[in-house]
Amino acid sequence: MTDRLYSKYLWLITTIHDAGKISFEDIASRWNDAYINDLHQPLKLRTFHNHRNAILMQFGVVIECQRGSNLYYIENPDVLKKDSINQWLLDSFAVSNLLMDNRTISDRIMLEDVPSGRYYLEIIIKAIRENYQISIDYEDFFGNTIQGLTISPYFIRLFKRRWYVLAFVPREKEIRRFGLDRIKCIEIQESKFKYPKDFSPQEYFTDFYGVFHDTKPMTIRLKAYREKPHYLRSLPLHHSQREIESNNVYTIFEYKIAPTYDFIQEILYHANQLEVLSPESFRQQIKAIIQEMYGFYE
Repeated sequence: MTDRLYSKYLWLITTIHDAGKISFEDIASRWNDAYINDLHQPLKLRTFHNHRNAILMQFGVVIECQRGSNLYYIENPDVLKKDSINQWLLDSFAVSNLLMDNRTISDRIMLEDVPSGRYYLEIIIKAIRENYQISIDYEDFFGNTIQGLTISPYFIRLFKRRWYVLAFVPREKEIRRFGLDRIKCIEIQESKFKYPKDFSPQEYFTDFYGVFHDTKPMTIRLKAYREKPHYLRSLPLHHSQREIESNNVYTIFEYKIAPTYDFIQEILYHANQLEVLSPESFRQQIKAIIQEMYGFYE
């Protein structure tokens, strides 16, 4: 599939999804003004129906026509939410459309860079798709280097502007994470690996936050102050978040989650607007970190 054709499919899905219901005439009119229609070609009805069929095959998205009104709509919008790749692609495409339409004010739009996304991502995805092992030279932040490490790439994860590959390491018989920006060399091997049928990346991280997977989940309660309850309601820290108690001063949230390094960093990020209530062992762990930080400023 060419990039141009792929962009047309995403544009069509986005246009219909955002409109709710829309006629072919309105779709064709919007296509005339779309930035991806750089050849200024009109959208023909036959082409539109060909795109509908292709979208069903590629994305599993069903574009139906309402009888009587001749309005088109997405019959199964849930597929866009349940499929993380579809959701990511549509969100990214919608933002891309918006940015391309406003290039004249590019100096007034600030974006976050994801530098590691440029390195080796295509190679790793190919290896994942075809179950090929890869060999990497890797250097961590402490200067420790590993050369010629053979790994079986299970899945990739984007977190805090960094891409990671989670891979099974045969010689260590465990799953490890590797930041793509710290890979120095990579090579696809001729050998293949067998991806476990009962393995699920979503289940692997269901009780975890971030990319660490080195501690056991527990029930954690946090007390949020000031405007932080509204922040957490609109953007939960974790899918297990439950609101236990609320008043004008604070709100208590409960989580089933592992207290990993990434989760601890997230709690500290919210400073004096977030307090660990329980369990006591985790509360004391956070307290010790804060006391150590306080010592820096004495």
